[in-house]
Formats: sequence, structure tokens, C-alpha cells
Amino acid sequence: MQTLLVTLKFAAFFLSTLGYVSTAKRYTKVDSKLIWIMVFAGNILVLYFAAYFKLLNLAANVMFGIGLLLFLVELFLYFKYPHGRIPIQLHYLWLAFYGIMLGTTLLSSHLEHYDNFSHWAVIVKFLYTQGRLPGASDTIISFTSYPMGSSLFIYYVTHIVGFQAGIMLFAQFILLFSCMVSMFAVIRDESRALITMMMCTMITIFNYFNIAIRMNNLLVDFLIPMLTIAAISGIYRYRHQIGLMTLHAAMLGAVIGMVKNNGIIFSVIVIGYYAYEIFYNSKTAKAIIKSIISLIVMIAETLIPIMIWNYHVKSTFKASKHEVSVKSYETIFGDKSAHTIHSIIHHYLTSIFSFSSLSTRGIILVNLILLITFFIIRYRIKHKTSALKALIAIDITIILYYVGILLMFLVSMPTAEALQLAGFERYASSIVILALGVTAMVLAREFDASLYEQNIMLRNYRSYKTITTKKTYQYTSMGLIFVATLMALSENNGIRYNEKLYNKTEPYRVENMTGNRMKLNRTRYLIVSTDAADVNSYMTAYVGKYYLFSPNVDAKEFFVMDDDQFVALLKGYDKVVILKRHFTFNAMTQKIYHKKYGPGIYSTKQILDQKTFVKDTNN
Repeated sequence: MQTLLVTLKFAAFFLSTLGYVSTAKRYTKVDSKLIWIMVFAGNILVLYFAAYFKLLNLAANVMFGIGLLLFLVELFLYFKYPHGRIPIQLHYLWLAFYGIMLGTTLLSSHLEHYDNFSHWAVIVKFLYTQGRLPGASDTIISFTSYPMGSSLFIYYVTHIVGFQAGIMLFAQFILLFSCMVSMFAVIRDESRALITMMMCTMITIFNYFNIAIRMNNLLVDFLIPMLTIAAISGIYRYRHQIGLMTLHAAMLGAVIGMVKNNGIIFSVIVIGYYAYEIFYNSKTAKAIIKSIISLIVMIAETLIPIMIWNYHVKSTFKASKHEVSVKSYETIFGDKSAHTIHSIIHHYLTSIFSFSSLSTRGIILVNLILLITFFIIRYRIKHKTSALKALIAIDITIILYYVGILLMFLVSMPTAEALQLAGFERYASSIVILALGVTAMVLAREFDASLYEQNIMLRNYRSYKTITTKKTYQYTSMGLIFVATLMALSENNGIRYNEKLYNKTEPYRVENMTGNRMKLNRTRYLIVSTDAADVNSYMTAYVGKYYLFSPNVDAKEFFVMDDDQFVALLKGYDKVVILKRHFTFNAMTQKIYHKKYGPGIYSTKQILDQKTFVKDTNN
């Protein structure tokens, strides 16, 4: 019954979205492959501004309702004025296979990654239960400076469909998948299987370089470059339509900056490419002036939302983790000695020039692909190509981004984390994925420009220079289909394998014991765990805060102490959560109270009063 209800709610959500998509396609010239991400970006922006006026739930309900009304109107118009049939291309079928397979897997997945419980899942749960932005008193939110971006979209989906881990993961996948679809907007002729399947193959290659975070969590290090790819694809597609190009670039650029603080770097990349395209096509003084005005408008629309957020953070919170401010950066940088700075730089350079680094291998792959493409097209096929120019632009962007990461380690990251280059592969994977996405779009254009028949209307099964080139084209296309499918299955099986191991993780043990509590409270919990590593890394405490939905959760593994210390420890909490039978905890209770406790949730008052023994209900 529950599954049926979720399915019906998901159907309603998609119909509401389809209402916006169909209406936009009917009355505007928005590309059908870009409209989905634009609608989702619009959802985020509406919720973002509504949240400041404490109208989050109302805005979500109204937006959902209007979408359903638009769908009914479009359904009526469709039957009254039928459209032509949409041609079914091979890559449409492959994308459907990929989306359904991974979407189904994610719907049945659980949250495991540390950062889901330190922020990303917590903020969605807060938005879902409270219907507002967090304030200074909401200490359950640790990273108060993080913008809401994708969290608002995930909130929107859960608000309509329901709150579950799988639904949150699927909501983020919807955003990612719409970005993947948008990549195909740069393709001039979708009937060319070689070009479209090359794009599908590159989408699965993303998964290999995204292995540090994967898609079965709510982290945004994969989402940010994918949104940037969607923005770049739209700018290229609308390069001769200045209005649509500005709207698309501004909407996506704003959303990218709102996803995470470092997303502003990718927003700047979008602004840079927008500026290139808009001035490249400006040949007269009038056109240049128009382009300057459009650029100013686009930059303003991109940066205003994140500027409003930064103002909100500074005016709401006295102090905030990862706050974007010169003062906080000066403090963190000032704590580092010259020797420490030298050590960080040395370690950083060693890492990026090591072939064992996954991101380094990705950069090498990008360079090899575009260099080989350049030499084949330029000297073998003897056509002009912009592959080398694109490679230079990509490499310059990567270099600047890597410099930015180094500055982040030096200026905004605590010394202990900076010395370990904490999260380096995750941060670096973002720019590698962006580089691969841009490479795929460059290849799509270069391949198309190198085909024997350039007139799309004349292309058919005979449009090849020779029989040999035709066979090469066909065999290569078949090979790409095989590789793309194999890599998609591999990624799906990897996520499924991790899911099978979920019952051996600390999140499983906590969730199994406490359930997922949806009422925000301030009860003081002590979690007794046998997993020293998760306790010491604060993983257990963060997991407990998420599932118990209280900011006052601590975890402890070591209980060898004086009797008075043990009693004082218990007095500092309202409840004790024992995940597994714990030797040293029971040794202390046996010594002091002559009792032992199995897995369960106990009132500290009951333990301290030595009156009531709460039977272990899990035995």
C-alpha cells in the first residue's frame, strides 16, 4: 500500500513538472532537451526567494498545483490540436534504460556517507519538518553558511512525495539526469548514432571519476559540474538567441552558486563562457553595447541570489562554519606557520603530479582525447577543427581551479585537514567531470563537422565517403553502445553492492535502534557504540543527530573511568542509546548498579535511580 501511494505521488509530481515543460515548449523556443533543467532551476529559485518570506510550504503547494493545472490544459490542447510524433532515436532508449535502472536502485537505497549526516540530509529534513530556513537557535544545523540550492529541490520532491532516504536520493538523481539530457542540445543531427552514443559513453565515464562520492548520497560535488555542463550546453545552443541564452545562463549560474559556497567558481566559468559567446557574435558597435548590457544583466542575475544568502548568514548567525568572509580566512591562515604552508604546498604538488591520483588520470585522458581528435581531423581528414583551442581553454580552467583548491587548503581549511588534503579527490573530481563533459560536447560538434555529408536533410544510409568508412562508423557505434551499457551496469551493480553491506554500517545500527524521528527536539542522548573509528570521527554522533533529530547527541566507545566520572557522565544526558552489548559500559553498570544493559534506549533517570530495569526488546 505504501509503495502504491509513493508511486502515485511521484506520478503527480512528474505530471506537475510536465505541465511546466509542455507549456514552455508550446509558447517559447526553449530546446526540448534544456527545458527540464530550466524548470527545475525555476523550482529552486521560486522556493529560494519564498523561504526568506517564510512561505516555503505555501510556495511548494502553489507551484505543484499550478503545474497540475498547466498539465490538464496542455492535455486538453494536445487532443484538440495533436502534435506530430516524436522520433524515437537510439540514445533516447539508452537514456531511458539508464534513468530507470539507476533511479530504481536509488529509490531503494539508504544514506551512508558521513556528510549526509553532518549536513545534506539534515538540512532537507529540517526544511521538510519546519518549513522554513534555520535560525541562530537551530543548532542542529552545523554548516549554517551552506546555501540551500539543491536541498530546496530535494525538499520540494519530499514535500510532494514523502520523506525517505530513497526519495531524497532519487530527487537529486532527477537533477543530475536532466543535466545529462541537456548535453545532447549541442548535437546538430541526433540521427547520428556515433555522436549520440559517444555522449552516452561519456556520461557513464563520469561515474568512474565520481567514484569518491557516487550518486547514492546527497553530496553536491558531482551535481555542481553537471549543472555547469548544462549551463554551457544551453549557452552554445542559444548562442544566436541572446534572450534565451541570457535567461538560461543566469538561471543555471544562479543555481550553481546557490548549491554550495565553492559553486561560485563554476558560476564564474559560466559567466566567462557566456561572455565569450556573446562578444564573439558581436560584429558592430551597436551589437557590442547590447552585449555589454546583456552581460551586466546576466552577471547581476547570477550573483544577486548568493549575495542575498551571504547577507542572510551574516545577519542571522554570529559565527558560521565555512563562512565566506575575509576575517575568518585571515584567522585560519594566520594559524599556519611558514613550515606548515610549505608542507601543504609540497603535499599538494606531489598529489596532483602523481599518476595514482584519479583526477590526474582524468586530466590526462581529456588531453589525450582532444589531442588525438585534433591530429586525426586536421591531418588525416584534413578539416579545420577547434579541438586544440577547446583543449587550451579547458587546461587553463583546470589550472586556475587547482590554484583555487590550493588557496582553499591554505586560507579556509583548518591546519589538520589541510595537511591531509582532506576531500582533495572529491573537489578535484568536480573539475575533471566538467572537463569531460565539455570534451564530449566538443567531440559531438567536431565529429558532426567531419562527416562526409554536411547537409542534414541529405543524410541517409548512403551518406558515407566509402564502404570502409561506413563499416568503421557502424562498428564504432556498436562498440560505444556496448561500452556505455557495460559501464552503466557496473555503476548500478556497485551501488547495489554497497547497499547489501548497509546492515553492517553504523547508520544502519542507529536507524534500526532509533527509527527516523521527525519531531525536532532537544533531548540529550548518549550513544554507546562499539565502533571506535566511527565514534572518534564523530560519524556516530552525526548519524544520531540525524535520526534522533536532536542537536544534543554525543557518542562514546570508551567507559573505563572512575565511578564518580561515570555517574557524572550519565547525569549529563536524558537517554542512553546502546547499539550493541558493550563490555566496558556494562562493566561499569555492573560494578555500580549491579545491572547489565543490552541493546536498547534507556532513560538515564532509570539507570541512576537503580529502580527500573528496562528489558532489551531486541532479544
